[in-house]
Amino acid sequence: MTDQRLRELFDDLAETLPEGPSRAGELWRRGTRGRARRRWAVVAVAATVAALVAVEIAVSPEPVERGIAVYPSVTSTPTIRPAPPMDTAPPPGGEAGLPAPATGLPQRWADIPVVTAVPGPVLALAEFGDGRIYLVKSGGRVPLDVKLGDAVDSAGDGGTPLKPNSLSPDGTMAAFPQKDAVVVVDLVIGQARRYPVPGFNEVVLWRGEQLLVEQEEANYLLDLATGKARRQSYKGFTGVAGYRDLRIVSSGEGGRTVIQEGGSEVTLDVRGITDEGSMPVGVLGNHGWQRGDLVARSAFAHDQAEKADVVVVADTDTGRVVRTLLLPWGDAPGMRCGKGGCPVRGWIGQDTVIIESGDRLLGWNIGTGALSRVAELPDGVTAYSLRGW
Repeated sequence: MTDQRLRELFDDLAETLPEGPSRAGELWRRGTRGRARRRWAVVAVAATVAALVAVEIAVSPEPVERGIAVYPSVTSTPTIRPAPPMDTAPPPGGEAGLPAPATGLPQRWADIPVVTAVPGPVLALAEFGDGRIYLVKSGGRVPLDVKLGDAVDSAGDGGTPLKPNSLSPDGTMAAFPQKDAVVVVDLVIGQARRYPVPGFNEVVLWRGEQLLVEQEEANYLLDLATGKARRQSYKGFTGVAGYRDLRIVSSGEGGRTVIQEGGSEVTLDVRGITDEGSMPVGVLGNHGWQRGDLVARSAFAHDQAEKADVVVVADTDTGRVVRTLLLPWGDAPGMRCGKGGCPVRGWIGQDTVIIESGDRLLGWNIGTGALSRVAELPDGVTAYSLRGW
């Protein structure tokens, strides 16, 4: 209603009032005050609504049902790490159908001819049925003319001095553990040197210009430049082959497995992967192999209806298991693994692990999970050591 219309109404009302002091002015003042109060009420309501809308936008971007209090969430969902991929090898009888990769290593070792000399790098060391150790090259195998004795353990049991890590990563040196000594041979010039290391030495692991010499009762770090052997604070057969001074240590049945380097360690969680959730301890010829920031090692598989080995590849800095390979043993007489297991024997490049499967070397690509045949080993090969690839 406009002010003009309101004036007209008051004027009409005034004409009907009795004589005396006019009340039109009073009515007009009351009407004006009422309109003012209504305008302030509207302004107040609008301000309140605006404030509520602003608060609603600030604290609750999503619609909230009436009568439900909303509080900020302080809980977080724990990150669940997915299980690492597990590949499964075919039965032992199916390995022959695997592809053969192109590597410098001879495919069929039974066909490698014996020669007196041949050019080219040393690809492997191998002890054949005649008891001699040979330098394996692409053009043949050359006898190693060095007098060696057995590697004898504390019980007096002898064994071949050729160990899985006897050949240096670059193929130019070879080391052989002996009782109270280690014999190191320069394969380029054919010169041998005998280093005194007290005790029943059984395993050697290359550490650049040094050798980690393992015994059941002591470990020594042998400096090849000075000839000094420094006893370590640990003992036993836990070292890892490769370029870093790593160890894989399990505290026994159901215990914790760790990867150690220097004074630091990380947990290697193989529960549900390996037998008893740990790595084998004190097993000669079955140690881890490091390449870059990864390490590979085999163990008995966990909770398998049929016997099997499992190869585990883990990150050395975090202990995270990257990938696993299951190797069922199969049935006699052609069973793989068995009592000696299916040990890791090295790497080809950064992505392929070399695994011993009976009388065959397999290549396992940890990027794709694909398997291949690297080499065929005859029964006459009793021991061997591969160079780094």
